[in-house]
Amino acid sequence: MAERERGRVGISRDVVTAIAGIAVSEVDGIANLRPGDKALRRGDGIKRYVDTEVEGESVKVTVRITVVYGNAIPNVAKEVQRRVKAEIEQMTGLRVSGVDVDVQRLVKAEEPREEKEEEG
Repeated sequence: MAERERGRVGISRDVVTAIAGIAVSEVDGIANLRPGDKALRRGDGIKRYVDTEVEGESVKVTVRITVVYGNAIPNVAKEVQRRVKAEIEQMTGLRVSGVDVDVQRLVKAEEPREEKEEEG
């Protein structure tokens, strides 16, 4: 006779949102949405850019991104969709019914800062 499972495991919407936000931040061609930030915001700040709807075992995600000029927008958006779906499904076991990507801005790549030389 098989043992019955006891209890349940719940995954909060905030956790699903955080997973999606981290997945988005790892896609090449994504820029920060706020000037001066060194990386795409995480934690509570990610809620400005990622919306999740969890209903039962299904998740729908909407992400708002800024793309760096020179990157093919459809390719960046498809990679965001692929990565968000894969990460949420792998980490939570929930099924992602859709990932909508809203490209809000296009920005030029920041010029790399020259490091101060310590030589005299």
